[in-house]
Amino acid sequence: MSHPEKPADRLQRLPLAESLGESVVGDVVSEADIRVLVDSFYDTILADDMLGPIFERHVQDWSLHLPKMYRFWSTIVLRTGLYAGRPIEVHEALPNLTRAHFDRWIVLWERTVTDVIHPDAHRAFMVSARRMARSMASRLIA
Repeated sequence: MSHPEKPADRLQRLPLAESLGESVVGDVVSEADIRVLVDSFYDTILADDMLGPIFERHVQDWSLHLPKMYRFWSTIVLRTGLYAGRPIEVHEALPNLTRAHFDRWIVLWERTVTDVIHPDAHRAFMVSARRMARSMASRLIA
């Protein structure tokens, strides 16, 4: 006799979604918080003289990109399994990325997380972002 899967059994695990141990993130961060974070972050990115032009050139439709990023961070931090993309493959299409681009991305991300997210959840967002930036940089920078 087969037993139906519980929702938690179906969660997708991204390789970058490392265990953060016991966490109260779900108690202090909601999907709405993630939307505010992502929207604020991309407002900051677009105003940035280093990263803004890259995103302007490569994001064709923000109405598709932003919801994808909501799902990505929901999966990473809240473990919802809503994201099913391949971030490395998407970023491989971006020419001339340097360590400075990834360093700037982290600085802007950390500033936005600090401004928007409850302090008890900062670690969950920052550990994952730093790990993702290191992983992407190691694969994408010659």
